Amino acid sequence: MKLAEECRSCLLTKAVQQAGYVTDNQKVIQNMLDACTREYDRLSESPIATPIVSGAIHRTCYKAINSIDPYVSIKKHDNMVADELVKGLGPQLNSLHDFLVAAVIGNSLDYGVTGHDVASDFAVFFQKKFKGGLAIDDSEQIFSLAKRVVYFTDNCGEAVFDRLFCQELKKRGAHITIVVKDGPMLNDVTMKEAKEIGLDNVCDQILSAGGGSQIGLHPQYYPQETKDAISNATLLISKGLGNYESLTEEHQPCPVAYLLMVKCEPVARHVGAKKGDMIAVLR
Repeated sequence: MKLAEECRSCLLTKAVQQAGYVTDNQKVIQNMLDACTREYDRLSESPIATPIVSGAIHRTCYKAINSIDPYVSIKKHDNMVADELVKGLGPQLNSLHDFLVAAVIGNSLDYGVTGHDVASDFAVFFQKKFKGGLAIDDSEQIFSLAKRVVYFTDNCGEAVFDRLFCQELKKRGAHITIVVKDGPMLNDVTMKEAKEIGLDNVCDQILSAGGGSQIGLHPQYYPQETKDAISNATLLISKGLGNYESLTEEHQPCPVAYLLMVKCEPVARHVGAKKGDMIAVLR
């Protein structure tokens, strides 16, 4: 996906919000905003993919506020909340489809989109969305391709539901490679958080996307072992907006299942859904 008209306001507003997680110094925040604005305006002069611009904006923000991980406490909190919730789900998740829906709902635990708020009572939110189901549901085709899966994770908290889904895929004979972010970006899962919540226990291998702190996925940064896993896959599973925005920009070697909550109008237009929809779409 390329930048939309709404992206500038979304990104700059989000930069100010996340700066507030680590500082209340208004001079620091204003200097940060000025730097991010200049960076956005420079990059937006060329028709490049949204995740490239958004990643650059967030890295500029992190540098200006002198923080390598403004979301560290949020990530720990959301992993704890999700872990407590799944302990009580037990009998509610009976089929592979149930576990897929749960993984999609988990994508709502996202702090990277202006105008999207994480539910204050996530357990209540989860039950409401679970009953509502998916607005786009290509799960039958997705499951039929799930023999050698490369699973691109997104957010902390969400990844607890990914763990359950991957575990069920493994029980049904799938070979699972999980790919996590190389460095801290928003509340995305890195190798550190992945091992803390046991993602490495439900897959055949867990690899890095490379490139340090990035939004989305960028083949030029993939380590060789990640490239090899992708080239041998029968299905890529992509969680979240940033991964959707980047993977749809390039040809992929096999079908891609995009599992996400649609949180902004540009993605809604692109995927053919409505803001707020939960979707599992195969492309």
